[in-house]
Amino acid sequence: MIGTRSPMEVDQSPVSTSLVTRDELEQRNIRQVDQALALTEGVIAIRGKGPADNDFGLGLRGFAGRGGQNRTLILLDGQPMNNSYIGNVNWSTFAVSELERVEVARGPFSSLYGGNAMGGVVNLITKPVDRRSLEIFGQYGNRATTNYSLRAAERFFGRLGLSFGYSRFQTGGYSPQEILRSPITSTGGVTVTGVTSWLTPTGGTTYQVGDRGRNWFNQHAYRLRGEYAFTPKLFASLQYMRQSRMDGYDAYTTNLRDAAGAPVDTGTVSFQDAAGVTRRLSVTPTNYIGTPTGAVTNIYQTQVLATLSDHWTLRVAGGMNYSPGDWYVTPGANATLTAGTGSWVNQVNQGYYGNVQATWSAHRHSAIFGTEMRHDRAAIGGQTIPNHALREGGGPYDSQAKGKSINQSAYAQYQMNVSDNLLVVAGGRLDTWRTYDGANQTGLTSPLVPYADRSTTALTGKLAATYRLPHSWQLRASVGNAFRNPTVYDLYRDLNLSGTLYLANPNVKPERLLAYEAGVSKQLPWAGLVEATYYTNRVSDLMYRTTDFDADPTGRIRRLTNVGLGRTIGLETSARQQPARWLQFRQSYSLAKAEITENPLLPATVGKRLPYVPLHTTTFTALVSRQRWNGVWSGRYVSSVFSSDTNTDVVRGVPGSYNPFFETDVTVSYQVTQRFSLLLTADNLLDRRYYMSFSTPGRSVFAGFRWRY
Repeated sequence: MIGTRSPMEVDQSPVSTSLVTRDELEQRNIRQVDQALALTEGVIAIRGKGPADNDFGLGLRGFAGRGGQNRTLILLDGQPMNNSYIGNVNWSTFAVSELERVEVARGPFSSLYGGNAMGGVVNLITKPVDRRSLEIFGQYGNRATTNYSLRAAERFFGRLGLSFGYSRFQTGGYSPQEILRSPITSTGGVTVTGVTSWLTPTGGTTYQVGDRGRNWFNQHAYRLRGEYAFTPKLFASLQYMRQSRMDGYDAYTTNLRDAAGAPVDTGTVSFQDAAGVTRRLSVTPTNYIGTPTGAVTNIYQTQVLATLSDHWTLRVAGGMNYSPGDWYVTPGANATLTAGTGSWVNQVNQGYYGNVQATWSAHRHSAIFGTEMRHDRAAIGGQTIPNHALREGGGPYDSQAKGKSINQSAYAQYQMNVSDNLLVVAGGRLDTWRTYDGANQTGLTSPLVPYADRSTTALTGKLAATYRLPHSWQLRASVGNAFRNPTVYDLYRDLNLSGTLYLANPNVKPERLLAYEAGVSKQLPWAGLVEATYYTNRVSDLMYRTTDFDADPTGRIRRLTNVGLGRTIGLETSARQQPARWLQFRQSYSLAKAEITENPLLPATVGKRLPYVPLHTTTFTALVSRQRWNGVWSGRYVSSVFSSDTNTDVVRGVPGSYNPFFETDVTVSYQVTQRFSLLLTADNLLDRRYYMSFSTPGRSVFAGFRWRY
């Protein structure tokens, strides 16, 4: 398990761990990886607008993933996936068809995995080449959604294994976003109808003049894997994955109509609101046009596993993540749907990874010794393009930022079965981090300004223990610390968004975390296995954007700085029952009270909840497997969250708000023959509509098949 970097059953682990198996991925008909973890206790999964949400992030233990994945470490077969620029992960690029299982370890794990592991670690384990196989999967759903995959594997001479996989997921999408404008009280322009009044999340008033159009999405993924067993004690593997995603918008809709009933999407218009007051505003096609985005990631991995003796094993792993394009395009002021200038912003990331780990084991003892290296570089630049719809022919950069970092570390862990009932695990890690070649350009005529190199060290550790008591009781406790170094975005990227200037800070310090947890589990005859874990996180030198009213009294300058303290007090509970071999129930409840406890620069935030962290999350799952039938019924309730640190966005059910929601999903499959099965899925069965900043899609229905050889 990832919680200990060593083989161990989930129920025996001294840290909070969860596992989603391949069988469950198939039974629930998972199409995007975050769906697999949304029912796991302690996981924060808030998807704003269906498959095309490129701001989605997965959070753990009171650290939100939305708006930045950088406090939860994401691995693919042990290799870090958090990008070099901001620490995010393109979740929508991963192919579920190539996953064998997903492991989750909650709590700080910098002692084993280094930075980004403050909330925990998620490891996506891909399928091995264990036998000859051929699998074809396909399904179709509403909103012109198709999802299909092909995977072939073969073993030669009992030593060589080769596999190839391809998957594609695409949807015509839906319209997730209203076009909102803020008029003035005045007359003039063309008199129109069709304007709709909305409250803003903070209690103001805004007016809808149309909608963005259908947000389509398209994802491709390829995977090639080779394995070779030189001897029973020496094994090597090599794999390559290419993942890509793109989304965009169909034609927008304007709700404005002139006296003749003709649509209006440009010029100055006036209308009467519900109180009879005449208001005036200006619209252009630019106000309506959506922002397309895309990304491509190439992943290279290799590893060698060797058994050196009865007590020693060795693992050597290395790889590279390379993303030549992670881009978005915004239309210029005079753009139309098919023409006009625009701004192209592209991000390039490249990360190298290497790990050497030796494991020693004896009767009651085991130890791990390892060294790890990560070298990252990232660059982002914006440039004007002559036609935003064609996305080519860009001019010189009008803004850019770049930087490199290297992290070298050594770690060790000792595990001891003190007795038949007591297991103790202790680990420590020393990281040396350096950033260099940092530079920033803030305008078309501005120079590229270099920044001085920086370096720091971090010593982290974790101590955990599990104790088994009579009558199926088990106690678990741990203490650990963690850190997170600033990213290229934090250090060097100054960015102007909608008139607000976001300023980086080349001197910002790493965040530090101290965490405790205590857990208990019990096998009850009437309720099955019941578990509960209490934890507390304390973050110092919290990286935070504060509004600089001294530099700009209008509040349009937000500087990144280290400020104050943050604290999360949480509770995670789960229960599992299996009243029959063919029937299983699971339930979970998570409480995460994540607050800012000290902030001298903005005292109004003290005692407020951290953005995008729900206070309550409740889930249930029922799995049925009887004869040729399989079925899964699941549900999830997530309480409302705030999007601002001052918690002023209190109005729910309006565009831009984050509402509490309950969704229930159902999947039923029937095995027609030993190799062929049919399946039917309904996500959000009750068709609940709510806002996660964007309007969510409502019910989604899919029908498909799976054939195996």
